Parts: sequence; C-alpha cells; structure tokens
Amino acid sequence: AVRAFHSLNYRVLAAGDSFNDTAMLEEADAGVFFNAPANVVAEFPEFDAVDSYDALAQRLKQLKEG
Repeated sequence: AVRAFHSLNYRVLAAGDSFNDTAMLEEADAGVFFNAPANVVAEFPEFDAVDSYDALAQRLKQLKEG
C-alpha cells in the first residue's frame, strides 16, 4: 500500500504496533510504533514509539509539518 501511495506522489506517514508492521514503517516516509511491546520498540530504535492516541496524533502532526 505504501508503494502504491508513493506512486501517486503521496507522502506516507504510518503507524504500526508490532514486528509485522516494520516493513511498512520502513517503506513509509515516516513511521511510528503505536502501543508496541517493549521488545519490539527496543529492536527497532529507528522508529519513534507512542502509547496513547493523543501522543500518536501529536507525533503524526509533527511529522506532517516537517
């Protein structure tokens, strides 16, 4: 899905919660873990991690603004 959006010249901000989302987060222009287990967050320190909807909304807004 991320590649399809990129092919349409969209910028992609993605949020995921576990290992199965890491490829999507890597492919996106910016990725954030949401409510991910501590071991997943520790294994992928290149992604920000948040634990609440408010924090997710704030982080995505920051990423969107550049």
